[in-house]
Amino acid sequence: MSTQNYGGIDIAKRNFVIGITSSKKTKTETNNQKGFLHTIEYLKKHQVSLVVMESTGGLEIPLAKALHRAGFKVIIANPRQTHQFAQSQSLTKTDAADAKMLAFYAQVITQKPDWERQLYTPPSEAEEILEALISRRTQLVEMRSAEKNRLQQVHETQIQSVEALIAHFDALIAALDRQIEEHNDTHFGDKSSLLQSIKGIGPTTAATLCAMLPELGKVSHKQIAGLVGVAPYVKESGTMKFKSRCFGGRSAVRKTLYMAAMVAAHYEPRIKDFYQRLRLRGKPYKVAVTACMRKLLTILNAMMRDRLAAVSAV
Repeated sequence: MSTQNYGGIDIAKRNFVIGITSSKKTKTETNNQKGFLHTIEYLKKHQVSLVVMESTGGLEIPLAKALHRAGFKVIIANPRQTHQFAQSQSLTKTDAADAKMLAFYAQVITQKPDWERQLYTPPSEAEEILEALISRRTQLVEMRSAEKNRLQQVHETQIQSVEALIAHFDALIAALDRQIEEHNDTHFGDKSSLLQSIKGIGPTTAATLCAMLPELGKVSHKQIAGLVGVAPYVKESGTMKFKSRCFGGRSAVRKTLYMAAMVAAHYEPRIKDFYQRLRLRGKPYKVAVTACMRKLLTILNAMMRDRLAAVSAV
């Protein structure tokens, strides 16, 4: 009789630790291709059906891709959730303990009816390239902003140097914008055009949504709001009620959507009317804009859902 096991992997830059529910021992492997092959063999040997690892700023992605290609189900969990789960189990904090905790977390999470929605799916090559272009553009914009702020503080003898660097960043960003637009039109033309039919969604925002929110149109409006981090969570205890707050989610998508919602609140009729109603009811500016972000996301999600349904019906 086969035993179903669950795996947890604690990722670090050079190494990672593997924990399995049926084993008291853990296994350490090097975070490279050779280590990935050893890990696949080890997990197959122990008949592991699901592997959980934490999101660690991208260090987990190469291993997650390798495991997905090898046929394993993988979940990249939110560290906030796994940290709370770990505290409910033990106060011990080591790499081995974390790996075992993640394995147990994998076993527990399968008790939820919709756990398979959390499974990791690697982005396509086109999505990966587009995300890299957008990420680099964001970095350059941040560096340009820092130089613009510095322009007000430097000695007059250094103003020319700062202005030259700002001009250099302008040229680099313009070149990236052309690359993003070309790549987006080539690989996501129909999807991008549909997104840009909403006033407030420009080429950069559309490209960001195509690359960093592939779930658009594939999940419910509540789930897509949670992924972006614009879903308010209720916090109540007994007779005490606290303000609902949004937290978590994909910050790059959220920042882009914020700017889009500000524009849509002035020019997109559906968002404009909604925004004005909220303000007339006395809602603060940021609360109203956040609500517009969620409504805009709901509209975009419905549009993409209908597009996917039409394509599948053909």
